[in-house]
Amino acid sequence: MVAFYIIVCVAVVAVSIYFLIREIRASKNGNTETSGKEKGKPAVLINKRQIERSVQNIESMIVLADGNDTLTNKLVELKDEIRFLNPSKNHKVKDIDEKIANKLDDIKIEISKDVNSEVIFRMIEEVEGFLAQRTKEMEA
Repeated sequence: MVAFYIIVCVAVVAVSIYFLIREIRASKNGNTETSGKEKGKPAVLINKRQIERSVQNIESMIVLADGNDTLTNKLVELKDEIRFLNPSKNHKVKDIDEKIANKLDDIKIEISKDVNSEVIFRMIEEVEGFLAQRTKEMEA
């Protein structure tokens, strides 16, 4: 019976050491983010989730823009463009994605104020500029 407990304790220690070594290696490779609720997750996964949240944000804007066909079509194009972005662990790309997310929040606020505002289309053009900048950074 004592031998069984010793075997179980050794197994628990071995598993703990395995996960500890894995975390150390991941942090040495720079594969983890250590901020907020996503602490310890791979940087690419965090970026992927940010892209998914941006797509969901645009989908809610499409619902708000119901009735304005020009804006709805522009938002659908933007959503399709953002949906197929490749996640990256490049810090410059992540910064650009953060700018895109912030600008999308601003657009959503403007849409809730006035669906027919010309400011919305200028903001969408800024997002398209950020997307072009992101593509350039991904290629570099």
